[in-house]
Amino acid sequence: MIKANNNFIKKAYLSLPIGQIHYRTNECSDGIPLILLHRTPSSSKMYEPMMRAMFNDRPLYAFDTPGFGASFDPDGSPNMKNYCDWICECIDALGIDRFHIYAHHTGTHIAAEIAKIRKDQTLSLMLNGVAYLDKDERESFKKMTSKNVEQDAEGKYLLETFELMKSLFPSYDSDLVNTEFLGAIRSIKGREQAFAAVWDQDFKSLIKTIHAPLMVMSAIDDFFHYKLEIIKNDLQGVEIESLGESGIASTELCVEETIDLISSFMKKVESVRAEPQ
Repeated sequence: MIKANNNFIKKAYLSLPIGQIHYRTNECSDGIPLILLHRTPSSSKMYEPMMRAMFNDRPLYAFDTPGFGASFDPDGSPNMKNYCDWICECIDALGIDRFHIYAHHTGTHIAAEIAKIRKDQTLSLMLNGVAYLDKDERESFKKMTSKNVEQDAEGKYLLETFELMKSLFPSYDSDLVNTEFLGAIRSIKGREQAFAAVWDQDFKSLIKTIHAPLMVMSAIDDFFHYKLEIIKNDLQGVEIESLGESGIASTELCVEETIDLISSFMKKVESVRAEPQ
């Protein structure tokens, strides 16, 4: 007999004028929602471990960024404001009033744009793997990530992509590598678009305009861990946290550690909001 899964994550679509957005949710009705924005080239699937562990905590919404997962493929060269607007349309379609955001890598860039234009709705911003870069640094990363994937008839690009995805984790984990590999193959165009938008955005200036309570974290072996102390010195009131060795997958490999950090942060923000002014 097959037992029922009590932590059943629902998958659904929202129809926007430009196309459909796919998302995952726990359909919880109590508490202030938490919006989850994924890295490149993953999808909302990366949040399933966190969502199962937080299933009864509060409403959770993990969106597939356009160009990734099961969401629509954008035309042309979308900028970060476009990605922000698409997620904001989803927030409105779901009737979400106030929310927290947890985001990872590429998702942090979208999250910052949302917090800027939805400042009265964004209760907190929790960012993991922050590219807090000067213009020259952004140009350097742009060169590293701008190589187009050549889809050769022999399928060599498949092995090259697999090896690249494997290199992003501290040790070989077949499930993680396979999920990341499938995400990368699905989003050949989408990741080119997303990376271009990331490096064209002046995130370092943008984040300084955000007034929402801010937590920035990073795995100790993440690309951008060395930026934590710089961020702490530059941004007043920011909370800084280091996560265990997990490469780009701290959200999946440090699930309980991540949840403990963001849960206490959200509760602290909510308690301050609830105090008489």
